[in-house]
Amino acid sequence: MSSEQHNAMGSVLPADEEAKAVFHEVKEQVVAQLHKLRHDDQVHGLHEIDKLDKISLFKLYEYAVEEVAYGWNYFGKIEVDDGKFVHARAHKYHDGRVEFYSLHTEPENSIWSRDDPLKYFTD
Repeated sequence: MSSEQHNAMGSVLPADEEAKAVFHEVKEQVVAQLHKLRHDDQVHGLHEIDKLDKISLFKLYEYAVEEVAYGWNYFGKIEVDDGKFVHARAHKYHDGRVEFYSLHTEPENSIWSRDDPLKYFTD
């Protein structure tokens, strides 16, 4: 079982066509999760995504892959507004199916900068 301390996530690489295709498959779920976070922030006063005014684009910047027994876990840094990024995780099965897994959120942070490193996450 992978964890933040023990995992097989590969090197972070510039976006390529295969990784772009994986994250394109889960774009709607990523955007829906961002809208849910915004709603939860407003209801609970959490202010986790205050730094994101709008979702003006969806562009994979870089990614990493972890091979697991049932396919591959993809970790991606996706630009959603000028200089504002989310870190998303998706899973690609051996048969080619792709499923959204989660966004990387920490207390008071779910929007990342270009300089914040993409790292393994489980949330």
